[in-house]
Amino acid sequence: MLKTLKTTLVLATLSLFTSGAFAAEFWKGHTEARPLEAGLMSGMAIYGNHSNWSVLASGAYLLKDKAFVADLDDRIWAEVQMGPSFFSTPASTETGLQYSAHLRWDFSYNELWTVYALGGFGGFGLPKSYGSSLTFHPRFGAGVEYQTKTALLFRGEISAEFVGVGVALNF
Repeated sequence: MLKTLKTTLVLATLSLFTSGAFAAEFWKGHTEARPLEAGLMSGMAIYGNHSNWSVLASGAYLLKDKAFVADLDDRIWAEVQMGPSFFSTPASTETGLQYSAHLRWDFSYNELWTVYALGGFGGFGLPKSYGSSLTFHPRFGAGVEYQTKTALLFRGEISAEFVGVGVALNF
C-alpha cells in the first residue's frame, strides 16, 4: 500500500509539472511568501516494519527568502513537526509521539505550486508495548504544496517514516 501511495503521489506531481497548463516561465521569478506557517498533517507513520496512523502539527519559520540558486525561486524554512502516533498491538491501541525538526528547501514552480525537499532529524516516543523509549534518526523527504488564493495551502509529504497530507496557513 505504501508503494502504491508513493507511486501515485509521484506520478500526479510529474503529470502536473510536465503539462503545459501554465503560461509563465516555470521555476523562475519570485513569489511572495509570508514568514510563518502553521499546519496539520495526517497520514501513515512508519516505525520499523510497523505502520501507524499519525497526526502532526507543524510550524515553520522562513529563514531565507532567496536561497542558493540564483535563477530559481527557492527559499529555506526551519520547520518542526510533532504529534500523536497510534500504535496497534494485539490487545489494544497505544499512543506514542512522533517528532521532527528539519530544514525545508522550497522550489516554487509558479504562484500556486511548490516542490520541497527536507532534511534534519526525527524520531518517536514509543509506548510501553514497544519499550517506552525515545528514538532518534536522520530525516529526509520530499513534498509538494498547493497555495490557494488565500493564506490556505494544501500539502503532501513523503519521507522514510511518514507519508501524509494536510493543510497549512501562512501568516
